[in-house]
Amino acid sequence: MTFVRKLGNCVIQGSRRHWGLETLLAASEKVRLINQNATRLLRYTLLQVQTPMRVSAQRTEWRVVVQLESDAEEASYVYDLVQSGRLQVADKEHLPLPFRGQFLFKLPDLPRPLGIQVGRFEATAAEALAGERGLKLFVTCTRGPDELLTQLETALREVPPASEEEFKTDTSSHMDEYTRVRKLNFAQKVIYATRCGQSGRAILMQQPSPMLLLYLCKNPLITLPEVIQVAKLPSIDALVAEYLVKLLRSNPQWAMSEELKTALASNAKTPVGTALSLLTHLSSRSLRNLAKQGELRGTLKNAAIKVLTERRD
Repeated sequence: MTFVRKLGNCVIQGSRRHWGLETLLAASEKVRLINQNATRLLRYTLLQVQTPMRVSAQRTEWRVVVQLESDAEEASYVYDLVQSGRLQVADKEHLPLPFRGQFLFKLPDLPRPLGIQVGRFEATAAEALAGERGLKLFVTCTRGPDELLTQLETALREVPPASEEEFKTDTSSHMDEYTRVRKLNFAQKVIYATRCGQSGRAILMQQPSPMLLLYLCKNPLITLPEVIQVAKLPSIDALVAEYLVKLLRSNPQWAMSEELKTALASNAKTPVGTALSLLTHLSSRSLRNLAKQGELRGTLKNAAIKVLTERRD
């Protein structure tokens, strides 16, 4: 007897006598992968059609506010500022990220660069709940005529999009991706890390630069297996480890990954306090395996044994 069943978005047809647990599991896995890929595509699409960058002058506080959607957009924005010559840095290949501190800024109508102070503020929990995600840059300079703040606002808003022009997909190019990545300078690799595909991420993951790995993890297409791979690398630093923990806590699916939590807790670059906070979320089996690792820091080994003892009691 033939039948047709619908499971999620999948229609399954076959004989009832062949319908068994294996078929059900295979169909369920297929649905899970479809939904996972759809979610990932939606994340990427939202990044591409995100609300345009907003720039506004606040004359009372004498500052210009630049509102960005993500760290990836911040990287592209800083890259555009540097390439346009407006943001003056000692080395154009190393972007000042995160973007904060004191800089020299060239306004088109002024003969000399202007000294600016940049403050960087991420959205608070209340703002995130209200839908105001992303981050804000507060750019200030020495007070002067009103025209000065207007010029600064215009220069920060109308930035030539160098990153969009340089990273356009060229379908006519026959250059393989490894060669393309090798020809990029460091600043370009940072921008490329936030938007490359799976093959590009695999190439960049082989380069032991904490900053590249950090912005690779900010790529909206990155997968859980790739994040786990980064978490196991000895070349990450405390900033990368902290960001991975932030990702873990903001993604319920990733928070269930025992392998990711174990990799972060056992990585020597993860700050001790952060690693200790992960131990209580590990299974007893994972804790026993951690306690047996000879290279694990003594503080963590003792804490793992303590958690195991408390669970037995």
